Amino acid sequence: MQLQNLIGLVLPPVIDLINKKIGDERIRFAVSILLCVVVGLLINLDKLNDLNSLLGNMAVVFATAQTTYNLYWKKSTLRKAIK
Repeated sequence: MQLQNLIGLVLPPVIDLINKKIGDERIRFAVSILLCVVVGLLINLDKLNDLNSLLGNMAVVFATAQTTYNLYWKKSTLRKAIK
């Protein structure tokens, strides 16, 4: 498993904790995108001049995080306990 996939799998709980007090869905979504962009940048620190790799990592992190959220985390009992 690649690093960006692994990080995307664990991001939904982190994003939920950050968004805990934010009620507006648009702002919550923007925060999740921003966090995925930051993580993508951190993964690519050694290759910042490679725009293809940078955008690819950001997209994979975001897609994995969204998929994990919608398939598992959204209905999780642990999520309800955190909220």
